[in-house]
Amino acid sequence: MTSSLSIKKLCWFAAFTVLIVSSNILVYQLEALQPVTPAVAVGSLLDFIVVIPLLTYFFVIRKRYSLKYIPLVAIVGYGIAHLIIPAHHLTSYSFLRYILFAGEGAFLLVELYILYKIITKIPRVIRSFKSQTNTLTFEQRLESSSAAHLKSSRILDVYYAELAMVYYSLFSWRKAVSPAPLQFTYHQKTSMIALYVMLIHAMVIETVGLHFILHSISPVLSIVTLVLNVYTVLFFLAHIQATRLCPFTITQHTLHLQVGLTKRLTVPLSEIKQIVRYDGPERLSKQEEKTVFDGLAPDFIREKPAFEIEFYTPQQAKLMYGFTKAITKAHIRPDDPEAFYTALTKKLKEFQNL
Repeated sequence: MTSSLSIKKLCWFAAFTVLIVSSNILVYQLEALQPVTPAVAVGSLLDFIVVIPLLTYFFVIRKRYSLKYIPLVAIVGYGIAHLIIPAHHLTSYSFLRYILFAGEGAFLLVELYILYKIITKIPRVIRSFKSQTNTLTFEQRLESSSAAHLKSSRILDVYYAELAMVYYSLFSWRKAVSPAPLQFTYHQKTSMIALYVMLIHAMVIETVGLHFILHSISPVLSIVTLVLNVYTVLFFLAHIQATRLCPFTITQHTLHLQVGLTKRLTVPLSEIKQIVRYDGPERLSKQEEKTVFDGLAPDFIREKPAFEIEFYTPQQAKLMYGFTKAITKAHIRPDDPEAFYTALTKKLKEFQNL
């Protein structure tokens, strides 16, 4: 990834995509717009297999990710179009289905091959995973145990992210948070958990209501929406658990910062230039945000960071699904700022005297 993906571009992309999808749904559902001509169906197909992929390229993929994702977006777009456009309008364009399905089949074969390679090496990966009984987080243990047996790839990163989400959302609730002298929580003095509980509550209510409304329009679309909403709820639960179970950690040689499921940073102590009390603006400029690791827990009202940690050279922060971000500073707000500051400065002095 050569440049970071800004929230502004994501918002524009989401807005245009929602506008295209919703307008096409209305065209086929509103009685005032009936009857729909074949030309309208052609326009809808172009929206989903040409316009949306182009929007994806300009707002998401350009100068960041491989062009190989464009055909996958077109395939997904055709699938959505098939759910929205009445079947009798698509009979004249059935050849598009075979072209896109051929591309999907090739992509699926690649995924199946990678999955086969993973399955054949799973026993060795599991043995390596179980042998690591130190304080590494679930993600670190998973990546460390698989690195010796599997070649790194973006698809593997996606599998790791999904596996971490399943683990934290469903199987980590009995895991106790064991306090340690060099581990520091960062969420207990915020309303982060209350915020996500509120979002989960709203999502459940919205899911029930929307499911029944969409079911009368399109049963398939209602099921797809239900699956996406359930996935979102699982993500929120996993994010809560990952935040609880993965505090900021200072080891003998590194500083590990993790913010739930969304981002993490492991930086050698030798790369830390200084830690200072933050005295900057509450909101950074767009340019500054690109090079700063935001280690604050989400909250109803955002507080200023307590500390700014500066590095000698740019460090690589890991985001979900294998995306990365080059950063030169980290902004954090631990629950016990004085204890964290004392522990890190002491560790840096010890490391420098070695």
